[in-house]
Amino acid sequence: MEVARRLEEREKERVREEEERRAKEQQELAQQQADASKEEEASKQTLPSGVLTPLLKRHRDLDDELKARLQELEAKL
Repeated sequence: MEVARRLEEREKERVREEEERRAKEQQELAQQQADASKEEEASKQTLPSGVLTPLLKRHRDLDDELKARLQELEAKL
């Protein structure tokens, strides 16, 4: 009877440890997924280097063109 009781206690302990291990794995997996989604969100918010350079250059060129036109109009007055 004592042997059966000890075996039962060991089995309960093993089951408890297994449940704790699974809970810990699930928590780690959830944390990894949260970290991955944070990284993905952060990467969406930042642009790679050099993406805006052509747009800024075009904007600068258009500004220069408008300034030149304004100067021409002022010269005509």
